[in-house]
Amino acid sequence: MKIRVLPILNAIGCLVLTGVVTSQWFRERDTDQKLLAVKKSLAAAKDFSAAETKRATTLERDIAVLKESIEATQNSAEEAARAAAEKATHATGLETEIAAAREQVKTWEAALAERDAKLRSLNDELTATRQRLDAAIAKLKAAGAR
Repeated sequence: MKIRVLPILNAIGCLVLTGVVTSQWFRERDTDQKLLAVKKSLAAAKDFSAAETKRATTLERDIAVLKESIEATQNSAEEAARAAAEKATHATGLETEIAAAREQVKTWEAALAERDAKLRSLNDELTATRQRLDAAIAKLKAAGAR
C-alpha cells in the first residue's frame, strides 16, 4: 500500500466513525425522550393510583359509616317497636283495669244506693220510735203529775 492511501482510509474511517457516533447519539437521544415520556406516564399513573387509593379509602370509610348508621337505625326501630308493643300491652292492661274499675264503681254505687235506702228506712223507723217514746214520756209525765 502506498502511503497516500492510508491517510485517505484514515479520513474515511474517521467519517464512518463520526457517522456511527452521530447515529448512536441520535438513537440515544430518541431513547432518552421515550424514557422521559415513559417516566412522565409512570408518574401520572402513580398519581392516579394514589388518588384512586385515597378515593377508595374514603369510599370504604363512608360505607363503614353508612353500615353503622343503618345498624343504629335498625336497632332504634327494633327498640321503638318493642317499646310500642310494651305500651300497647300496658294500654290493654290499663283498659282492662279501667273496665274492672268501672264495674266496681257501678257495684259500689248500687251498694251505696241500697245503704242509703236502708238508712232512710232506719231513720224513718227511728223517728217513729222517737215519736212513740216522746208520747210515752208525755203520758208518764202526765200520769206522774196527777
